[in-house]
Amino acid sequence: MKKNKNMPLNLREKTNSRAVFFSAVIVLAVLVGFFRQLDYNMIQKPAEAAKREATQKKAEEKKKANTPTVTTATVVAVGDNLYHDSLLQSGQNESGTWNYDHIYENVKDEISAADIAMVDQETVLTKDHDYVSGYPSFATPTEVGDALINAGFDVIESATNHVDDYGADFIEQTLDFWNTKYPDVPVLGIHDSQEDADTVKTMEVNGIRIAFLNFVYGTNNGGPGEGKDYMIDIFDKTKVASMIQKAKEDSDCLIFVAQWGKEEESMPTEYEKEWAAFLMQQGVDVVIGGHPHVLQPYGRMSDDEGNEMLIFYSLGNFVSTQEGLSNLLGGMASFTIQKSVLKGKTEIQILDPVIKPTVMHYNKDEGIFGPYMLEDYTEELASQHGVRNIIGDEFSLENLKKKFNEIMSMNVEPSTRTNLLDVSFDYEMNMTDSRGNYVEDTWSVSAAQYLEEKSSNSSSGSSDSSEGYEDSENSGESGNYDESGEEDSSDEYDESEEYY
Repeated sequence: MKKNKNMPLNLREKTNSRAVFFSAVIVLAVLVGFFRQLDYNMIQKPAEAAKREATQKKAEEKKKANTPTVTTATVVAVGDNLYHDSLLQSGQNESGTWNYDHIYENVKDEISAADIAMVDQETVLTKDHDYVSGYPSFATPTEVGDALINAGFDVIESATNHVDDYGADFIEQTLDFWNTKYPDVPVLGIHDSQEDADTVKTMEVNGIRIAFLNFVYGTNNGGPGEGKDYMIDIFDKTKVASMIQKAKEDSDCLIFVAQWGKEEESMPTEYEKEWAAFLMQQGVDVVIGGHPHVLQPYGRMSDDEGNEMLIFYSLGNFVSTQEGLSNLLGGMASFTIQKSVLKGKTEIQILDPVIKPTVMHYNKDEGIFGPYMLEDYTEELASQHGVRNIIGDEFSLENLKKKFNEIMSMNVEPSTRTNLLDVSFDYEMNMTDSRGNYVEDTWSVSAAQYLEEKSSNSSSGSSDSSEGYEDSENSGESGNYDESGEEDSSDEYDESEEYY
């Protein structure tokens, strides 16, 4: 059939109109979709992204506002740096120069790795080699001071019983050396003026301000002389309390170095324990002890008032040529200071405390001297130690480990007494009261007594190795603490542990 070419005009127009209309609708729909997409891409999407970003930023800011800023500083400390004659000779070269860097080669990495490394420089220093001397009165060449800095030490402890062996002049020489050559190194416990004695030495590491104090029980020669008491920081309850409060006003953390105790004794004395409790009550964070020339236990202290303190009673010898196994076994204290700041409030924590054992090795015939970390020491080295000519097979790697474990297994009974906070000491280490009367120590328990009692209790089947020697986590008694720092020390220092 043929198409009707004679369609009425109005019908054709209607048809065309519809086509145009639908085309327009389609175009309009496309345009609406296009512009809606354009609006979404250019306006809504960025707005939503900005809103999400603002919400996320607000959440992050809220989280940040409730998350403390945390910084840390690592600290290591060693015991007595004590130069006897053979050690002094080891640094004298044929060329006429003196150098002692070789002494510290085997432990330099451990020392340098810490943010702060502390050492007890037991004796005064002198630039005049004619005055250098060893036992019984000590004057050590300034080249030893150079070697300590080259080894990585940052803080020098100087309040010791030997510091006045040669009087005020040598104390002044010592300070002149440090102040002239290493002015940024804090030298603790000795002073060239009353102003310096009234000033607390501090260091800032990673945003943590650390204060240091160093006091000694007394000296071998009665002090530097009339009118110069300021030169040596000697234990005095009023002065110690005053300096602690001054230190706390200008620091985040306070480390107190104490020269105290009985020589050759591995158990802290009553004097040490009474002062330890006093220092904790005053707000000291860490105590580092020395003077006995042998190791003593360490641990955390606390009391019912909320006071807490980490204490290393004695780190023993670091460098010496003494001739007993216990004298040659030392310790490197290690811990981390953590500072947390939240909404303007600062919290300080002392983390990961430990003593890493060291051993002082020497062979005088071959001119070999220097400490090792015990974990790096070998039976072969032990067999070559010069002390074997004196004490024979007693000196061995196995016995060094056993002695370390034995000392660290002893729990210290805290003291609540204050009888000995005001005593003084004469040149024979006798305690005297303010009137000069002798004070008898009837409270101290020796290591031998402690171990004998422990052995006796063990033999009788008692589960408690020593009545009264409890750790803080179990006892809840005021001032008690766990000597391992965290867990029971008899477990921590088993030979299967990390040190060996």
